[in-house]
Amino acid sequence: MQTDQLAHPASSAGLDAKLEQIAAAMQAAGDQDNTQKTKQLAEKAKKAEISIAFCGHFSAGKSTMINTLLGKDLLPSNPIPTSANVVKIRGGEKAVQVHTRHHGVLTFDPDTDMEQVKQYAIDGDTVEWVEIAYPGTFLDERSSLLDTPGIDSTDAAHKIATESALHLADAVIYMMDYNHVQAEENFNFTKTLKDRGKPVYLVINMIDKHLDFELDFDSYKESVQDAFATWNIQPDGIFYTSLAEPDHPENQYEDFRRKLQSLLEQREVLLADSLTHSAEYLIEQHVRFLQKQNAEKRQQLESNLEQEISGLEPTDAAQVALAKQEMETALAAETERFKTAKDSMEQQLSSLLENARLTYYSTNEAAEQYLESRKPGFKVGLLFAAKKTEEERARRLEALLRDFREKVSANLDFHFKDLLGKFPQQYGIRDEAYHAEVHEAKVEITGEFLAAQVKEGAGTREYVMNYCADIAKAVKQEYRRLGLALIDKLLARLEAQFAAEHGKREERLQALDKLAETHRQLALLEQTEQQAGSRLLAILREGA
Repeated sequence: MQTDQLAHPASSAGLDAKLEQIAAAMQAAGDQDNTQKTKQLAEKAKKAEISIAFCGHFSAGKSTMINTLLGKDLLPSNPIPTSANVVKIRGGEKAVQVHTRHHGVLTFDPDTDMEQVKQYAIDGDTVEWVEIAYPGTFLDERSSLLDTPGIDSTDAAHKIATESALHLADAVIYMMDYNHVQAEENFNFTKTLKDRGKPVYLVINMIDKHLDFELDFDSYKESVQDAFATWNIQPDGIFYTSLAEPDHPENQYEDFRRKLQSLLEQREVLLADSLTHSAEYLIEQHVRFLQKQNAEKRQQLESNLEQEISGLEPTDAAQVALAKQEMETALAAETERFKTAKDSMEQQLSSLLENARLTYYSTNEAAEQYLESRKPGFKVGLLFAAKKTEEERARRLEALLRDFREKVSANLDFHFKDLLGKFPQQYGIRDEAYHAEVHEAKVEITGEFLAAQVKEGAGTREYVMNYCADIAKAVKQEYRRLGLALIDKLLARLEAQFAAEHGKREERLQALDKLAETHRQLALLEQTEQQAGSRLLAILREGA
């Protein structure tokens, strides 16, 4: 389980001015919705208000939990469904304000009118939100708890109310009924919050429903953690609670209450972090607003990409640019392109040969034995010495041949054929005869080949190293000769292909020019949109 760790500066000072500047830029672009939300963040920063939102299904016990935490029966709870709109509870002098859709703000006395207020709290049709100020709790005037409508509500107004609360929430308590933890809606909602940078604490409520004989509680907790991990969700904390059975052995209510108090004590750090994340999210939404504004122009441009061009995906800007560049090169200087192809293949061949290591310690040892057997006076045994000497020479030659052939096969021959075999593909050529010739290409390493590299009079250890270098160099020279001959054959085929396709390339280039211009205009649109977002992020992060 991940512990909460806040990464932003430990103060919200100065953020209000930055947010107001961002809001002004959004307003200038005609983005009223995100302008209003950013202004709300600026006001929140100015007042240094911290809010913790309680979310979850209607049956999760949010309102009852808040009442219990505050020690006051301020919210409607079972058997009546919980709040149908946002109810904000903060500290301060006693006061209740009910913000209605059509009759303005109604005020009530929390000591005498709470039952009436509770009815407003479950009235999602005429009421937008309710604010209750009440002293004597762990909340002060600048800290509040938000009770939100159930996320399972089908009422669009409820969803808007919840989103409004989450927009201004600095942390989210997501409550779930013990029996409904692994509902897909829980994972989707929690992941959305985490993706927006919100600290999210899960409260698994009503654990008194747990039956140990079905599954021990530790296993149940492990299954919860595994389920969220499967969705790549790391909540900032998980608490298991029971309000019906306060003495339940697994009840973490007190731990949860302490965590809430701790969050409120971290006001400056939590607030700065929350405001920054919320502003970043609104900037993302502003970029989407700009994209929507440009949708018609973008659609017109994209219609130009619907033409069919053989071997090309018109919607792939990089592919179009590359194809256009290739066509321009071919038409402007086919001879130069041919030379470039030749130089490229020869360079790749040279690089392969230079980097191929053909002699190792075992090769050096075998070479030393072989060279020793060629020295004048080399002799083995007393009886039948001549025969034994020749047999030993043959054995040592075979040992060097076997070792060196293995190294050449694994470290050069395989890679040589792989490289030469890929060259036609690089230039769009199909030639089975060429591939067969590459496959059959072979450099014979014989005893005569090894003997030819021996210099008379050699006998030192240093010479053994030089000899190994010589046989490696000689083999590479043979592979170079083979490779260059194959490249020449391929180049002849390439040159003929260029000449045959000259007319087609001109026609194709015209189509590519049109596509490239369309992509340029699309990229300019996107660049304008992204630069707008980048400018706002710069204001947020640097005050630029």
